[in-house]
Amino acid sequence: MKNLIIYRIITYILLFVAAFLSVGVFTSLLAALSNPVALLPLFLMACIIIYSYSSWRFLVRGIDKNIPCKITLRDLIKVNGYVALGLASLCLFQMIVVLMQPGMINGILEQVKAAQPAGQQMSEEVLLKLTHFVLRFIMAYSSLLIIHTILTFRLLKRYREVFEPSAK
Repeated sequence: MKNLIIYRIITYILLFVAAFLSVGVFTSLLAALSNPVALLPLFLMACIIIYSYSSWRFLVRGIDKNIPCKITLRDLIKVNGYVALGLASLCLFQMIVVLMQPGMINGILEQVKAAQPAGQQMSEEVLLKLTHFVLRFIMAYSSLLIIHTILTFRLLKRYREVFEPSAK
């Protein structure tokens, strides 16, 4: 039961972040349609959003209310969960590497400062703090997503009777 409380907290955190990600997906959809290279990151963000919503729906309907769920919900959770797990693992590894090598951060900050307009440059200290905050946020979010996905796969096995074909 204690795992379910942790799972519930992580689910709502992921759902909150997924709401912001969905705004980003919808606002960049037209730009991505005109540039096919941008469709892959958009697809990956959409997978995370779908996974977050599907796992929340499984928690609320299947586990809490014991309402039978369609098998397609389980399939959505599994497919998008694998994509989210892979992407979160990759992001976590990248953030650890970047945070362990401060020289990489300095190189990135120099490029950002060079790209800023002349009159609107941020101070180097503010830019460094913002960069570290973003890196740590992505690292924490990726960690939560990995933990949540593993817990979700375990709960799918434990509550498999919710997805029985006779349940409609």
